[in-house]
Amino acid sequence: MKIINGLKEIIDKFDTFILDQWGVLHNGGDAFEKAVEALQFLKQHKKKVVILSNSGNTHDFSYARLQDSGISRDLYIDVLTSGDHMRHNFKSGKFKHLGTNALFFSWEEGSTVLEECGLNSTAIEDASFLLCYGIDRADVASYMDDLKAARARNLELVVSNPDLVAMTPDGSLKICPGSIAKAYQKMGGIVHWHGKPQRDIYNMCRDLVGGWDNAIAVGDSMEHDMAGADNAAISSLFITSGIHSKEISDQKSIVELSNKFTVKPSHCVDWFKV
Repeated sequence: MKIINGLKEIIDKFDTFILDQWGVLHNGGDAFEKAVEALQFLKQHKKKVVILSNSGNTHDFSYARLQDSGISRDLYIDVLTSGDHMRHNFKSGKFKHLGTNALFFSWEEGSTVLEECGLNSTAIEDASFLLCYGIDRADVASYMDDLKAARARNLELVVSNPDLVAMTPDGSLKICPGSIAKAYQKMGGIVHWHGKPQRDIYNMCRDLVGGWDNAIAVGDSMEHDMAGADNAAISSLFITSGIHSKEISDQKSIVELSNKFTVKPSHCVDWFKV
C-alpha cells in the first residue's frame, strides 16, 4: 500500500476510475470542493469515470442528488447503484422462488421499489420474504422482533443497500440497511446481498463503461469499496477521511484496519483530490 498526496501521482496508471459516492464525493450535503476539482482533473485527462454507489435508490435518483450537491452530469459517464443491481435481479427472475409478498423495511413511505419489482408489502404473518430497502427505526434492536419471527419461518432476506453505516453532513454516522441484514445473517438467516463488494456489480460496471484496461476503485469503506476492488481484481484507493476516520491515526493504523477486514488497498489518500 502506497500513501499518495493526490491523483496526480497515479493519473497515468489507470484508464477507468470507479468512485464511491458518500464519503468520497459528498456526505449527503454539498460536494467536497476538492472532489469536484478531482472530477474535473479526470475529465481533462479523458479518463472513464463511473460512480458505483451502495444506495437502494436507482441511478436516476443519484443523478439528481449529485446535481444538487454541485457535481454536474458531464463529469462522469454514469452511476450504478446497489438498488439497480437488486432491481435487475428481481426483473431477471433470480428471486422468483421468494414469491411477491414482502415484509418491507424502507426509508420513507410511498417508495416505488415495490411496484418496480412486482412486489406487495405485507405483514410478517403473510410475508414470503423480507425486503430491507431502508431504515425508519432508531436502531437494529428495534427490528429484532420482526427478524426473530421471520427466522422462525425460515424466510430469506433481500437487502438493497449493504452498507452498515453512512456518514452524515455533520460527520456523525447513521445505520444503514446492511446492519439489519448482517443481524439477520448472524441469526442464521439467508441474506441476498447487492452492490459492493459483490463481484456481479463490478461486471455490470465494466459493461456500463464499455470495458477497461486498468481500473481503480476509490472509496472510504474497507468492507465494501476495498473488498469489492479485491473481489474484482482491480486496484484501489482508500480515502482515510471517511467512515473509518476515527480509527486512523497513521500508516500503521491503516495497515491494522486493512488486516482486520482482510483487504489490501493499493493506495491511500486523505481526501479524493488532485
